[in-house]
Amino acid sequence: RRYTRFIIEWPPFEYAVLLTIIANCVVLALEEHLPHNDKTPLAKKLENTETYFLGIFCVEASLKILALGFVLHRGSYLRNVWNIMDFFVVVTGFITIFFTEYTDLDMDLRTLRAIRVLRPLKLVSGVPSLQVVLKSIIKAMAPLLQIGLLVLFAIVIFAIIGLEFYSGALHKTCYSLEDLRKIINEGDSETP
Repeated sequence: RRYTRFIIEWPPFEYAVLLTIIANCVVLALEEHLPHNDKTPLAKKLENTETYFLGIFCVEASLKILALGFVLHRGSYLRNVWNIMDFFVVVTGFITIFFTEYTDLDMDLRTLRAIRVLRPLKLVSGVPSLQVVLKSIIKAMAPLLQIGLLVLFAIVIFAIIGLEFYSGALHKTCYSLEDLRKIINEGDSETP
């Protein structure tokens, strides 16, 4: 346990994990979603890197669990909020890869794949100054929510006013582009 604690607190290990998270963010940003599960050659290569990233994150999580304990000890792995989020992201990533690679079930795992978007938040667990910034943003959300509700209320009021003013005024404004002369001629006519 001492050796694994030394490894997870060793600065090169922390930097390697941070670089892995940044590389994973770049891969997630380059991902393209085309219709009918069509994939470009780049998308296929990037999809293959998912297993490697997940393996690195699993090694990191298992080393932290070995060093800190899982739940029961004071200061254990799952007693830290950031580690809970990391563990959740790793487990859902493992579930999606397991079900897509090793089972023949015809399940739609897009919602579980969407959790990969939380991986950049792993940076927050590695950089304490980002934790302070994120906590202050979360504390500022309650007043911002009230302001957002006020703005939404104003938008709804002006949307209703706009509907009343323009009701029916924009009928017959969409045309097919088969005969452009017909559009010009109809545009000159009075609206009924």
